[in-house]
Amino acid sequence: MIEDLYKRIWKLSGNVGQRDAYTNLVSLTSELITLYDQQGRLSEDPFQPTRLRVLSLPENMGELLKDRVCVITGGSGCVGSALLDELLQFEVKKIVVFDMAPLPAHRKHPKIVFEQGDVRCKQRLLSAFAAHQPEIVFHTAAQRDPGYAESHIFETISTNVTGTLNVVLACEATPSVKHCAFSSTGKSSRYFTEEVYAGTKKMCEYILDMYSRRGRVRYCMVRFTHILDNSLMNQQLMREAESNDYIAVHCPGKFVTAQNVNEGARLMMNTLAYAEENHSNFLLVRNLEWPVESLEMALYYIKRSGRKMPVIFLGNPIGYTEKFFRGQMDWSNPHELNLLINVYEQRYRKYNQDNDIIISHIAPVNDDLIAQTLEPIVNSTGDTDSFTAMKSALRQIVEDSLQRVDKDDTVNILNWGLQQKFLDAEKAKASDYGQIIPMMFKSLETSDYYKHVEGLLLQRI
Repeated sequence: MIEDLYKRIWKLSGNVGQRDAYTNLVSLTSELITLYDQQGRLSEDPFQPTRLRVLSLPENMGELLKDRVCVITGGSGCVGSALLDELLQFEVKKIVVFDMAPLPAHRKHPKIVFEQGDVRCKQRLLSAFAAHQPEIVFHTAAQRDPGYAESHIFETISTNVTGTLNVVLACEATPSVKHCAFSSTGKSSRYFTEEVYAGTKKMCEYILDMYSRRGRVRYCMVRFTHILDNSLMNQQLMREAESNDYIAVHCPGKFVTAQNVNEGARLMMNTLAYAEENHSNFLLVRNLEWPVESLEMALYYIKRSGRKMPVIFLGNPIGYTEKFFRGQMDWSNPHELNLLINVYEQRYRKYNQDNDIIISHIAPVNDDLIAQTLEPIVNSTGDTDSFTAMKSALRQIVEDSLQRVDKDDTVNILNWGLQQKFLDAEKAKASDYGQIIPMMFKSLETSDYYKHVEGLLLQRI
């Protein structure tokens, strides 16, 4: 019955502006709310458990921060502001907020210094670092909207990739800096991506990993998923429920994991305890709970508003089009599935003392290749040039990395991801997952492992 409602809503969504279609959509949405309600899915905010979670901090956090000068790039933003509040609970010496956006008046504090600047300007960063001599750098500044990234490619790549490289170079050039933490995304766990935002963050992870071996500073990363306090999806759904004639979601069956902003801030702080030499660890929330459907959130907000309004389906816009690949997750231990860490990275997985944070690092990479492919990205101009350079860099790095990983993992990934029954259930074929499937097959071609996956080749198209 629910599937039938989905089909009817899809059919009418394009005509939501017509009176009869709108009336029918309101009725169909009301039926959908009733069915979701009967399943117990709308009795409370689906993200309420996420809002209440509290992440632990190491017992020696006070010692790690005492009398330290910290820099927060993007400190006027959501995560940066939460991090600012957390740091002020400890005996830090000074916190320098480096951001293009002015620091809100209510954020003023004797220990806070504001430096207005853009991370794309290396000289401005070098000047601010030289003036304040920080010991700890938290890099949160970024262009974070996946949809915006697809139409503002050069801006996103220059902000996220070149900006991150500039921060790293400023750290290396400033003798006082001992630690740098970077805010990445769970989208970086994809083996390969052609989406601009996800690609920039994946490239940034390679930059930090390279400098963890080439530089003198300790680098560490965190992978965020949807942060409810500034989730673009969540904000849009709430806004539309309050003031629009309808709520638009991409499609049914689109699930998201989430965390709260204080978890984000505390993840950044935990990097001080879990950074290591020779590779850049990443940290993520271990207990993310079951993903929530975006449609479920939309229906919850409509129900809460008390308004008679419909939900419509738009389809996936650019920046959100890549299909979820089942081989992304390690099914040998289904009780520990987590969308933010891939199969190769599972080999290095460990936990913090309180068992609420996963600590790992990315698969082996060739530092010289990263440096070589990074140069065209930094020197690119315009959307086409920068996208071509980044896509080429990611492809070369991933192909090289696939030669270095354990091939047992690659075999498992292909078997888990390309089982026919799951492809049928998703109405998918291997080509829907982009270039990574041919890359993985190619990485096995000259090895004895190839015979374990050659039967899957018929599903490549």
